[in-house]
Formats: sequence, structure tokens, C-alpha cells
Amino acid sequence: MRLIMCERQDLEEPEVTIAYREMTESVKRVSDYVRYVDQTILCKKDNEEIAVLINDIFYLESVDKKVFVYCEKEVFRSNYKLYELEEMLSKAGFVRVSKSVLLNIEKLMGLKTLVNSKLEARLSNGESICVTRKYLKDIKSELLRRNKG
Repeated sequence: MRLIMCERQDLEEPEVTIAYREMTESVKRVSDYVRYVDQTILCKKDNEEIAVLINDIFYLESVDKKVFVYCEKEVFRSNYKLYELEEMLSKAGFVRVSKSVLLNIEKLMGLKTLVNSKLEARLSNGESICVTRKYLKDIKSELLRRNKG
């Protein structure tokens, strides 16, 4: 894939054009990334509403019917249900890794096999989360999809 960048003073905001001969997985990934790069979800912290960039999110976790949004160093609360966020963020690289956790695959550094057919996902901020056997194929297929193309 070749990258062509051009500074233009006549533009009010950046514009991205993707030219391709065939719609491949790589082209889809680039277009999804561009589409979601500036997207935010509305969260709360200390009774203040904050727009959190999707790309800053490491994972989302549902605990006692409350959804928490984990970024590198901060945790926020979302009013969305986990299934709603899964629907919203699936094309942005988020995958369900357990009944209560959605993982941003871009923040994944590695996987470690644990006993009882589970995996430990190590994230780029040093945290680890558990991947349950039920969702193991989902994370593997997302990783395979990203490595194609």
C-alpha cells in the first residue's frame, strides 16, 4: 500500500481519499480506522460528561449493570449497555473477549495461555484481562482478519 500526503490550504478539515483496485481486508481496515479515528463516546467521571476518543479506549467492562471505559490511565463510566457498545464499536476494532468485556484489538500486545482453556490478553498499558473459551474464536478470527491483506 502506498501513502500519498498533500498539504492543501483550501481545506477546512482533513480529507482522506482511498483509491483501490479491489476492496481487500487491508482497504477495509484503513477505511474503518479513518472512519473511527475521531469518533468519541460520551462518558462520565466525577459527575462531569467527557467525550472519550474511541482510539484511546483499551477495554470496556460491565460490572453490576454499569459499564466502565478503561483508557491508558483513567476509568470512565458509560450510560450505554455493553451490547450497545459492542454494536457501535465492532467495526472500530473492538471484540468481545468475555461475557462482560470488550477489548480494543489495537491495544493488544500479546496472548498468554492459562490453565482451564483461557487466555490472558496483555495490553499495551501493562494491564491483563482474561479471554474466556467461549469468545476465544472471536478474538482469533479478528486477529486473523487483521493479518490478512
